[in-house]
Amino acid sequence: MKKTFLLLFTFFFYSLSGQEATTAWDYLVKLGGKKWESLKSHKEMVEICQIPEDIIHKLSTKDLAVICLDYPLFFTLTAFNNMQDGFEHIKKDFNGFRELYNRVDASKELMLLYHDIDPREVMSKNTDLEKGNFMFNIFFLEYMLAQKDIINTLSYEDTKKILIGCLNKVKQKNEASFSSFQTQTTHLIMVRILFYKNLYPFIEEYESNKKNYDRFINGIMLPGKGLLNDIEIMTKEFISKAN
Repeated sequence: MKKTFLLLFTFFFYSLSGQEATTAWDYLVKLGGKKWESLKSHKEMVEICQIPEDIIHKLSTKDLAVICLDYPLFFTLTAFNNMQDGFEHIKKDFNGFRELYNRVDASKELMLLYHDIDPREVMSKNTDLEKGNFMFNIFFLEYMLAQKDIINTLSYEDTKKILIGCLNKVKQKNEASFSSFQTQTTHLIMVRILFYKNLYPFIEEYESNKKNYDRFINGIMLPGKGLLNDIEIMTKEFISKAN
């Protein structure tokens, strides 16, 4: 399953990644192009993706977030049995991620990007490649948002806002026939916020089902659909109490 998913990620990225260049800076070599194929090792691929030091600190946080979202090696996080370990690996490799997660306004810019996405747009895509690329971009953006470094910077109001946004994204994904696997990163944002922010009523539920929640929170090991439904219910309950 893991190998199949990695191959799908690689296939879509080799076909479509990097076609929409950022205006501030863009990768010198595109994944899947002739220059990329001439690279002899993963180390060379990592090195050629680095943002020059004389540019990286001048980039706006919004541009930096888009550049990170387009990182040509983002898909390699799926090569790890624990995808959080995979994300930590690519964050260590790419200076764009390290810079982004040191920005005080990173959460704000990621939330703005997330707000502008409507998963139902996948239904207007003409080819499987376009649909796959669109879905994977949502997957990556949600994974970027689900990081503890981001969640810990959220104000109470932003916490409510992003949880409401996640519930809306789940609804939109269901309307567009996304699978449970394709909604898991939305649920990951919700459950990590509930966990890291120690929000009611999650903590009591967590103690009664700690093993399964830990597997999902720490490694995004896909749980049963019942657990995903419980996360939605607890998110709704927190929002209703918070208003």
